[in-house]
Amino acid sequence: MLGKIIQIFSKRGDGFSAYLAHPLARKCPAIVLLSDLVVLDPWIKKTADIFAKNGYLACAPDLYWHSRSAFVADKTKEVGYLQGVNSYSKLDQDTTLGDIECVFNTIKSHSGCNGKIAILGFSEGGTLSFLTAARLNPDAAIAYYATHIHDHLQEGKHINCQTILHMGKNDHYITKENTQKIHAALIGKFNIAIYQYQAGHGFANSKNLEIFNPEARALSFQRTFDLLDSLK
Repeated sequence: MLGKIIQIFSKRGDGFSAYLAHPLARKCPAIVLLSDLVVLDPWIKKTADIFAKNGYLACAPDLYWHSRSAFVADKTKEVGYLQGVNSYSKLDQDTTLGDIECVFNTIKSHSGCNGKIAILGFSEGGTLSFLTAARLNPDAAIAYYATHIHDHLQEGKHINCQTILHMGKNDHYITKENTQKIHAALIGKFNIAIYQYQAGHGFANSKNLEIFNPEARALSFQRTFDLLDSLK
């Protein structure tokens, strides 16, 4: 497995950073990973390494490059978390999805990619994963405890790829009312699976032991890999 920082070129021609990890043996599906505050931090790099070791070309881009390149928020500290939320709120959605499209184009042309690509995001990154599934037509999409899907449910009818939404039953950022709205809006989409776990927000985040739930993470990762393996 090899990991390195690469440059992605935006539609304007500007470059931004992304971490790329890939197996050395053969062509494989690609997956774009978006962290909880869509930052390029050590945890998302480690997560990319995990996916690479399981046979995927994994790329984690820095989507804050327009305002503050390589911004890293420490979610275990209140100041860092608030910085991250503030920066995320300033992201232009269409521009950010355009950047994700550029990541797709770059990674799909990589010599190690078999032409298939998936998107996976955590929290705020999960919302972007949902929107990417609706607008950019990836081969698969996964969203972990996506905080704002309920604001974009009209996009669900445009999702044609196999998609998984992983949600915690005790998530204080996603209310029961909004969870019910998500289920009601997507119930007729048989390509979208919604799984709920006895866990809270951020249950897959091993860098924060206060919210980490290893059992929920293990089961959700198994379901994620079961979906992604269909792209091999």
